[in-house]
Amino acid sequence: MTQKELGYVELEWTCKHCGTINPGMQKVCSNCGAPIGEDDKFELPDQQELITDKEKLEEAKSGPAIHCPYCSALNPADTKLCVQCGGDIQEGLARQAGEVLGAYQTAAVPDKPCPFCNQPVKANAQRCPNCGGSLVTRKDKPAASKPAAPKKPSIWLIVGGVILALACIGSLIAFIVASNKTEDVTASVVDKSWQLSIDIMEKRPVQKEAWEDALPSDAEDVSCREEYNETSNVPVPNATEECGTPYMVDTGSGAGKVVQDCVYLVYDSYCSYSVLDWTVVDTVVGRGSQNDPEWPATALLAGQQEGDRHESYQVTFATDEQTYTYTPDSIEDFSQYELGTQWLLAINTFNQIRSISSK
Repeated sequence: MTQKELGYVELEWTCKHCGTINPGMQKVCSNCGAPIGEDDKFELPDQQELITDKEKLEEAKSGPAIHCPYCSALNPADTKLCVQCGGDIQEGLARQAGEVLGAYQTAAVPDKPCPFCNQPVKANAQRCPNCGGSLVTRKDKPAASKPAAPKKPSIWLIVGGVILALACIGSLIAFIVASNKTEDVTASVVDKSWQLSIDIMEKRPVQKEAWEDALPSDAEDVSCREEYNETSNVPVPNATEECGTPYMVDTGSGAGKVVQDCVYLVYDSYCSYSVLDWTVVDTVVGRGSQNDPEWPATALLAGQQEGDRHESYQVTFATDEQTYTYTPDSIEDFSQYELGTQWLLAINTFNQIRSISSK
């Protein structure tokens, strides 16, 4: 996945001494002069505008700002000596970077009323142009609403659920027991049958589809269309870019980097075509009841060949009161059940043969 950079937005921080909201790249409070602390967090501003000032943009891109180890003043990342005390800041604490702060908002924030004169003022204004009142106060955070206590389910609903669950479990156990509980029955072979078949194939035009680079050399009547093939994490030819919602990442410099994650949908030619391929044109079938099944003879024409072979067997057992059907897996299994011979069948509750043994 490719991360595209859209620009930088100046963040803001709230002075813990007087509650004033300050621009993110301003190192001291504009109201009381207190420096930004190491634990003061940068936050998204209400009005998010991309930085166009060249000097601010270079500072935003320079990396996390550094707190001076001597006076704690915050310095740009590329500073060697503290801008406040002149001390060497190489051993200073760099601010944390990389935290996702939230979605990037491009819509303009509507004006807000001045708390002193009630005149409309720009959302990011620090003073009212009408009365001069200061508008940079601590943001009001909405009180966390107490989550509603979950309703307790009715005792009868719980009891009903338990009963239903026990009934389901009981039914499953009863089914398993009934399937495995057997009764021995002596039965005679009264009928048996088999069916053997062979597919006859020849080459005929067949409609198929494939990507253009996988078309066989003998493809005919080719018709192609553009279709989605795969997703790439990097730009490639013949791909459509698809990007997610832009979001802000804290750079530690007082500015947030606006990025969005993008993938690339690659489209290729997908083609319909016809090609000569082996196709079932007939099936020769043999049936019988004797103990030695034989594959039917095939009379192949020019250009034909044998295809898949299929076999099925069935044996019917009977007592004075009931008949049972058994499907052998092979000729060897089928051939051992001679007409008139008796066998011991293990029959379950559903009248299914579970096993067969000689009498």
